[in-house]
Amino acid sequence: MVVPKAFSHIGLRAADVDSTTASLEHLIGVNVVDRGEITNADWERDVQYATLELADKTIFVVHPTPYEAAGLVEPLDPGIAHYGVEVDSIDAALDDWSDDTVLMEPFDLGDTRYAFCTGPDNTRIELVESLTD
Repeated sequence: MVVPKAFSHIGLRAADVDSTTASLEHLIGVNVVDRGEITNADWERDVQYATLELADKTIFVVHPTPYEAAGLVEPLDPGIAHYGVEVDSIDAALDDWSDDTVLMEPFDLGDTRYAFCTGPDNTRIELVESLTD
């Protein structure tokens, strides 16, 4: 069983990262922590992103999602794409998932490891592991 360390974030799939970020700043007062682009040689496309803070929670606004960029799913409509859960070990957590529910195998970006899975009712769950703990 996955033992979560913490709720990590909400992943929001946007049609336009800058426009969505500006709207959220105006409407609900999010703070922009970071903006940029994620590049992975194995993916078909780069991912534009903004990291936002809302009170004590994190929202990642992305276009496209990493699993879209990797060509693993058809293009998604804008909206909530997934939620992230921090775990001690992605490898241990994935022991509880069947092969057909692991949407995207683990990959590292900087000092963090990620994997995406498909949960009940087709919800997408991102497992997040810090590699520096």
